[in-house]
Amino acid sequence: MNEPKILGQFQLEHRTIQVSGDDGCGTVWLQRVHPDPPMALGCVVELDSPTPRLRLYRAEWPEHLREEAKERTLEVWRSRQH
Repeated sequence: MNEPKILGQFQLEHRTIQVSGDDGCGTVWLQRVHPDPPMALGCVVELDSPTPRLRLYRAEWPEHLREEAKERTLEVWRSRQH
C-alpha cells in the first residue's frame, strides 16, 4: 500500500494542518504538524459528494472551527484536482 501524498497545508488559529491523500481518492487525512507534537486529527470523507463530512478523532472543536477546517481542506483538495 502506498503512502498518501502531501497535498498541502493551511493555518487554523495556532495550528498548522497538513492535508494528505491519494489522487482521485474520496478521502483526505488531516494531521497537525505544528505545534509539536504532530498529531493525526481525522479525515474529510465523501469529497466528491455535495456534502463532504469532517471526522475528527479526538478534537473537540466548536462548530465554526469544524466548518472552517472542512472548507480549507476542500480548497487544498480541489487545487490538486486540476
